[in-house]
Amino acid sequence: MGKTRVLRAKAGVAAGAMLLAGLGAAGTATQASAATSWCNKTLGRFINGGNGHELANIPAYGNTVNCITGRGAVGSHVKAIQKSLRHCHKRTAVEVDGEFGPVTERQLEIVQAALRLDDDGVYGPKTRDKLKWQSATGHCATLP
Repeated sequence: MGKTRVLRAKAGVAAGAMLLAGLGAAGTATQASAATSWCNKTLGRFINGGNGHELANIPAYGNTVNCITGRGAVGSHVKAIQKSLRHCHKRTAVEVDGEFGPVTERQLEIVQAALRLDDDGVYGPKTRDKLKWQSATGHCATLP
């Protein structure tokens, strides 16, 4: 429980600092798996299954998908997480509105627990690798 609160606090501080600075990009909070930047956009990445050539939007920072995000974040990267939660993981309480609020955080915690991850409500590389992502055709699968 203490680790969860520390990660949430770090994510909240990073989000607040970026919102105040108006940058939306230069975070320094870290998840145990060494992500170093706060997600600020999406990148197209191929997902498994189907014909193997289906693109899905994945949260990213610059040209890397090694990033974290959490409560307070806003943008296309949050919409990608929300689409994953709602359409691929059947968390219908999540609205795909691009705002990482308490509902998105709680539903992410539920999915993280189901995937046997730390259920801290903070999105990072370990969560990224286990989540199913929705392609433009509606197919859901994990990253290769």
